[in-house]
Amino acid sequence: VSLLRELTHTYHAFSLCESTHLRHTGLTQSQAEVIFALGQAGAQSCKDLGGRALITKGTLTGILDRLERRGWITRRPSRSDRRVMIVSLSPEGQTLFETTYPGYVAELAERAEGCTAPEDLQIRQALQKLRTLFDD
Repeated sequence: VSLLRELTHTYHAFSLCESTHLRHTGLTQSQAEVIFALGQAGAQSCKDLGGRALITKGTLTGILDRLERRGWITRRPSRSDRRVMIVSLSPEGQTLFETTYPGYVAELAERAEGCTAPEDLQIRQALQKLRTLFDD
């Protein structure tokens, strides 16, 4: 239980850092995850986008609605399966990604410099092990 408590505290600290960095963009953390996923991987289905951004289907719909109203994304039916919606960045969304993502990554990289390469590897391996304990 103490391990999970520490993980929760760590995630909370990360979330606070992330939201502070994103505040000037007008994006929530979840909205930023969607913008960053689309900026990195390009247009994709809602299913793939939810998996990449770690957002559930129900939550993703609301996020996409808000991003679309702000003019940052577009949605269109897939050419091969009209039941599937393809989400992509609009030109304004692409500009938002290009102006926001580099600073976001730089902030994370600067904070991660506090770990040595062996520590980084050890932490990642421990987190992967922990995840396998809870994967279904």
